[in-house]
Amino acid sequence: MTMVIRFHDGGRTRREVLEGEEVTIGRSEECQITVTDETISRRHARFLLEDGRWWVEDLGSRNGLRVGDRAFERHLLEDGLPIFLGNLEIITEIPDKSHESVLTGDELPGQGIARSIGIDDLRRRLESQSGDPSSIIASGGTSLTGSPLAGLGLALDLFKGAAETLLGETRVEQVSESALDLALRSLPIDRGFISLIDPDSGELLPQALRSRTPQAPGRPMQLSSTIASLVLREKRSVLIGNIAEDSMLKAAESIIQMRIRSVMCAPLLAGDSAIGILYVDCLETARELDAVHLDILSVLALMASNAIEQCRLRTSIEEERRLRQDLSCRLSPNVVEKVILGEAELGSRETEISVLFADLVGFTPLSEELAATEVTALLNDLFDQLTDEVFTEDGTLDKYIGDALIAFFGAPDEQQDHAARAVRTALAMQKRLKNFVVHRPDGPQLEMRIGINSGTAVVGDIGSTLRRDYTVIGDVVNTASRLESQVAKPGEVVIGPMTAEAIGDQFLLTPIEEVSLKGKKQRVKPFRVEGMSR
Repeated sequence: MTMVIRFHDGGRTRREVLEGEEVTIGRSEECQITVTDETISRRHARFLLEDGRWWVEDLGSRNGLRVGDRAFERHLLEDGLPIFLGNLEIITEIPDKSHESVLTGDELPGQGIARSIGIDDLRRRLESQSGDPSSIIASGGTSLTGSPLAGLGLALDLFKGAAETLLGETRVEQVSESALDLALRSLPIDRGFISLIDPDSGELLPQALRSRTPQAPGRPMQLSSTIASLVLREKRSVLIGNIAEDSMLKAAESIIQMRIRSVMCAPLLAGDSAIGILYVDCLETARELDAVHLDILSVLALMASNAIEQCRLRTSIEEERRLRQDLSCRLSPNVVEKVILGEAELGSRETEISVLFADLVGFTPLSEELAATEVTALLNDLFDQLTDEVFTEDGTLDKYIGDALIAFFGAPDEQQDHAARAVRTALAMQKRLKNFVVHRPDGPQLEMRIGINSGTAVVGDIGSTLRRDYTVIGDVVNTASRLESQVAKPGEVVIGPMTAEAIGDQFLLTPIEEVSLKGKKQRVKPFRVEGMSR
């Protein structure tokens, strides 16, 4: 069985066909499907065809496989099932259900338009009915184009609960399928499909297909690209009626041979922009679509458009919520906002930063005296307060290592004053620790050493296939660590020469004799920060 997966990666929507018995996916070029999403491992997962059914299996990735909110090592794929590999959402589909029976191309013969409705005019007339399409039916009067609706018994089923049904769906594919189901229940049609415009390629990609009976070979749903372009460009619903008798369609022999009697197509809109089409047709010679049916399809298309946009909005909000949640553990609210807005990049790069190392003094023997729960509670409380100071200066929390904290300034948000921010943070952290101890007179009398260094480093997602962190590497990091562990005394903030040069006269500094730091050939001239200069 052929399975198709669709996902958004690298700024574009991709559609990949699973072929063979095993298909691997990951960031490595050795995988059959290579992605760029940084939450994906080099060999993240594989798709397996077993006994005619496709499965997805995690390959020990760092961010795993999820279906909904549940994590799985292996899961059966079904049509329309959303799965998550890391933060990458993948939608599965059986192509012969939606793609192979839909054709929209220039090679199709011209199709004559019997009637059309301008959607902008339709909207204005709907607004004149207090925005409630069902009031048109309740009035027992005429349709939007003047055709009598009373007695048809078609529109009632469509409008009754239609909005609730469509708006209650959580995925675009579900909205599309529900809209087609409503059309089949309320119109004398045999088949229908919904296609949406791919934002990257601009092509119409089928989302869902519905038919009263199984699709017959050789009878695909066909719409000429000329008509599709007209519907999208002019935002008009069109009716192509009684094709076999239409004198304008002498060249449409292929359509007549497929015994398509009449066709309707309506645009799907988001604001003033067309996002896709809703197509239906009638194969039975006993049926023929007319202006009343075109009215109904047009209103349904408006309902479906609204539901699709609501679904996309919910998806976008959920993706932003997940991203904010992930970032808020490492970045200040201000920097998180800049990343969300695209004003700060998390990608790997070389840049100028300042690195801060802070380590509690005497905590190791203290941890031997206290219960594990007491140690954990103490560290969590203290790190909450120290991290607040990092975020106050829009710094980035790198990691906690035991009783030590590592942070850096200048990335992902570029900061010209990153050195000053780091020093202000260090002084505030020392003050916060003193207050922490004062308010716990019976608690441990903790002190802290802090070392800061500035320079060029590589910042980005770094690690193995099992785990990657947004962190920093380079000599600037090693020097900051050595300044904290070899030079700074309890309660002090010690900085390197590059940091001292960058902060100028903003702080009171006391020079310290040159020292040889472990792992460095050249001696370093450090400075002790006494406080703010003003």
